[in-house]
Amino acid sequence: MSELREGVEATIVAWLADKDERSGAVVLRDASGPRELTVRGGRGEELLRLPRETLLRIRGLYDGGGLTVKDYEVLLRPAEEPPVKYTRLSNDLRELVKHSPWYLRSAYWSSVIKLQHYMLWHAREFLYARGFVELLPPMVSVVSDPGLRGAKKLRTTLYGEEYELTSSVIMYKQATAAVYERVFFVARNIREEPVENAETGRHLVEFTQLDVEWALASLDDVIRLAEELLRHVSRKLLDEHQDLVLSLNRDFAEFEPPFPRVSYDEALEVARRLGYDEKWGRELSQQAETALAEYYGSPVWVMRFPAESRGFYYLPDPSDPKYNLDFNLILPKGYGEVIDGGAREYRYSELAKRIRLLGEPPERYSWFLDLARRGGVPPSSGWGLGVERLTRYVAGTKHIALATIFPKLPGLVGTP
Repeated sequence: MSELREGVEATIVAWLADKDERSGAVVLRDASGPRELTVRGGRGEELLRLPRETLLRIRGLYDGGGLTVKDYEVLLRPAEEPPVKYTRLSNDLRELVKHSPWYLRSAYWSSVIKLQHYMLWHAREFLYARGFVELLPPMVSVVSDPGLRGAKKLRTTLYGEEYELTSSVIMYKQATAAVYERVFFVARNIREEPVENAETGRHLVEFTQLDVEWALASLDDVIRLAEELLRHVSRKLLDEHQDLVLSLNRDFAEFEPPFPRVSYDEALEVARRLGYDEKWGRELSQQAETALAEYYGSPVWVMRFPAESRGFYYLPDPSDPKYNLDFNLILPKGYGEVIDGGAREYRYSELAKRIRLLGEPPERYSWFLDLARRGGVPPSSGWGLGVERLTRYVAGTKHIALATIFPKLPGLVGTP
């Protein structure tokens, strides 16, 4: 409804999102979002008797707060009104997810998704400018990432053979880095998370990763790349979309790398000093991650995780092979891990050994191992950035469900 100008007659096409017959107010919605107006005139009063979500073409005169309706045309009249009034978000998370196609029309949720659009736009322009090639991610594979940290993979049957839905594009990243050197995917992934993870505010069953891989790059190379991308995206958001960003989160500020780097063991020691009893060899708890980022006062890199706690695709630290050359980026204010990555194992014999240690038969990974045996997997480093998690942080949303479109939450079935 950006065409509305005071004292100027205009024609608008919008949905009747809500109405209040007592006050004569309606909420009209188009792609610019919902807008509350007082309708005047006999034809305006007729709008108040129409069902919610009627699609209208309205001709009227805008006077700064109200709309004198000269004429209107019903383009679509619903058989029934929507089951919810989406102009106000429900406080019930399950209700929100169940009716996400309706609540997505709210000013808040639709603005968060628009913010996500701009984030991806600027992330892509950053990577394109540095020679990265965007590739389309696969949806199914004979085998997907086994390093899911408590989650399960989903399986399906294709022509009588078992396939897995993509839980990570890690092996595809390594394979294609041998062709293009610098690659990235905006990859949708699906994992059956433990039911209790619905309450963490940061876990989804279906989620998106900006997955980057860079052949012959070092750990430092890809860490600096991630920091520069975050600075670029945050700067662009504040320079070009400031009204949108600050309408959602007035506290958001540009990322200012470099961020502190601490080893896993150092992070454990800090967490214990802060009162968290963290066990060596396990992932840091959400509470410990929160305390750690607050302790450093910024995003913080946690590096060199125990090899036994991670997937087979990380390169061991040559100075102490019980640790990986890997990292997580932890965001402050309780938003937790947003980036996971490291230097990749590319040697056939070591890959086969690590797969066996995970208790899986190497033959399941035959396509990837065959590549590695024949020199098709190069030394590389890379990372995956959680798109919804970064969206949640920038927008300041309480739960990650509001940072994704049509969210799927752990344990909640039957949702769109």
